[in-house]
Amino acid sequence: MGRLDPRTLLIAEIPILLLVGGLILAATLLGRRDRTLGWTGAALLLIGAGFLLGVADPGGAWRRSVTSFGALLILAHACVWTGLRAFSGKPPLWPWIAAGPLAWCLVCLWPGFVFSSAARVVAYGLPTLAYTGASLWELGFGPRGKGNTRLAVLPSGILLLHGLLTAARMAVVSLSGSEPGRLRFDFPMAVFEGMLFFIGVAFAVLMMVGARSERRYRHAALHDALTDLANRRALYERGGSMLRESLAQGRTVALLMCDLDRFKRINDSCGHEAGDRVLAAFAGVLRRAVRKGDLCARIGGEEFVILAPDMDAEGALGLAERIRDHLRECDCRICEPLSASIGIVCAPQGGNELGLLLARADRAMYQAKDAGRDCARLWTGDPEGDASAAVAGGGRGRAGQHPVDA
Repeated sequence: MGRLDPRTLLIAEIPILLLVGGLILAATLLGRRDRTLGWTGAALLLIGAGFLLGVADPGGAWRRSVTSFGALLILAHACVWTGLRAFSGKPPLWPWIAAGPLAWCLVCLWPGFVFSSAARVVAYGLPTLAYTGASLWELGFGPRGKGNTRLAVLPSGILLLHGLLTAARMAVVSLSGSEPGRLRFDFPMAVFEGMLFFIGVAFAVLMMVGARSERRYRHAALHDALTDLANRRALYERGGSMLRESLAQGRTVALLMCDLDRFKRINDSCGHEAGDRVLAAFAGVLRRAVRKGDLCARIGGEEFVILAPDMDAEGALGLAERIRDHLRECDCRICEPLSASIGIVCAPQGGNELGLLLARADRAMYQAKDAGRDCARLWTGDPEGDASAAVAGGGRGRAGQHPVDA
């Protein structure tokens, strides 16, 4: 690698960098419109342009060539850092993006600097290490980088290796001093490593963006758009698995069906926007009331379901009462005070299939409606109609203390 002509190496790398950078930018503009991809594509185009300037160097323009070459490569590192900031949802820091290239251009004005290979390597390595370290910070240690641990493994490794090689080259240059001629013997190797670094980072970023998009699509497919609770599909997928695992281990499972009272009246009197606010507020009530391992889902309209493993009838009644208490304390008062009717069924007493449990909880919930709303009812297993018995609350929000044998 040390005997390879640097000009030949630059000519070979230019079309690769420009092609990959152009494809990434085209994907950004025509498809995803992701700022992370945009900055990454810009970085590849900048380094390709820098290599192109190095090839097109006229014999008497060495200072201008070195200045432009180094400034574009440093700016490319700044674009990589900014792209990773965009991945974490942060805006670009324009002064810091420009700081590295401007510092390089100012140093190049120093007499004799561009003809000192050791000075060039050290001056180029310092901003490169700064941007590489900032990129690693965004991936692993920044405020929003901690949630992307798995996605950040590959780009972090590439950045770390690039930083170590840059630091090692600076150390070797500092110990060996300047060499005769314009370019050091290790310049072709550094150029080749730089190309591999930028292409590697680009494909790692593509993988990160693709994985994040897949995760978002998966989340959208399994969550209700308004409340961000699980939807009906997620209830049957995750809830079915939770139910089977719990019953296989001999544990009880409680299922609560919650229905907001007089929701149609709210929609008709105050409008659908007010109804949406009520639904979102009720979802917040459920999040505060349930435990960490419980599954909360909106299955349609104003109907919500809670699947709670390791919970018996007594625990389910307590949960229903907490939901009603939180709802009474809720600040969302659109047209009238909010209340909910809740139907409860427990497995395995009430069945061992999710569909059957939902049907029986639905019957118990309508028994609560018939009893005057704002109360909870427990499915009792009456074979002649799945009759239920009142166990908590009254028609006007008064909690009763009359347990019924379920």
